[in-house]
Amino acid sequence: MSADSGEDPPSEVEQLPEAYGWKIFPFPGIKDHVAHVEATRNFSIRDDDVLVAAYPKCGTHWLWEVTQMLLRQTTDYEKRTKEQVMLESPGGLERAEQETSPRILNSHNPFVHLPQEIISKKTKIIHVIRNPKDAAVSNYWHLKNIHNVQDLQFQQHLNVMMGKSQLPTQFDYLQQMSEFERTHPDHPIKHVYYEEMKKEPVKIIKDLAQFLNVPASDEFCQDVANACSFDKMKKIEETGAKDFPKELNDAITGAGGSLKFYRKGIIGDWKNMFTVAQNETFDAFIESCIKTKGLNYAFIFE
Repeated sequence: MSADSGEDPPSEVEQLPEAYGWKIFPFPGIKDHVAHVEATRNFSIRDDDVLVAAYPKCGTHWLWEVTQMLLRQTTDYEKRTKEQVMLESPGGLERAEQETSPRILNSHNPFVHLPQEIISKKTKIIHVIRNPKDAAVSNYWHLKNIHNVQDLQFQQHLNVMMGKSQLPTQFDYLQQMSEFERTHPDHPIKHVYYEEMKKEPVKIIKDLAQFLNVPASDEFCQDVANACSFDKMKKIEETGAKDFPKELNDAITGAGGSLKFYRKGIIGDWKNMFTVAQNETFDAFIESCIKTKGLNYAFIFE
């Protein structure tokens, strides 16, 4: 993906495929993205499935690991990475089909691109929300892992995050989530704020256990919090203890590259990237989106 200038969104963003009114971000390794969306929509859901859903770089890895431990009642690490059963990843649907129950599915897709049986079977959804500024910064550094986006400029990236391209923004994602809740008020959805999870992990893990209807003592919740701490998860990634498919890694980073998911994992890293002008512009964008999209999420801005 080329960085056409320091500000304009990459031209490839305007050429992305579309399905059900949403642009599809081209997950490396998928040959026909529209066909993959259709296959995902028709994917069979089991009664005890759980879905971890979020806009990219809001803490999906973290919550997926926590949910794994809660449902399996162990602090042993899952050998595979969440990408292996990520619905939009190459082979993700096939691997998820082979999973033993209970399955913890995960996706960054909007509802119109998710398995439609999630709605009819009232699948439990854990929705992760993060300060849009920190999410934008984390997203930027993650994208620079991708072999054809390494020349992406931060201002260029911010413009995409602020809707100056056809790609959905974090607020578009939140709006469709909010609309789904409005039209499906009895669907079980648990909102988890990244910042609260960082500050009070045991409390949030306890709340998640209750939502999932699994036993969890204070001691077990503390053990899960310790096992899933950022430092522990980053160390596991660095030691190669997780089984990340080489073909997927190469498709994303290029042959010989190494994809990293854990960078800092802190609150307020946006302050190290945003200029005063960028912050003012992004604040105005956030305020406008909250008003025009009717969002009631309690964002934690720090």
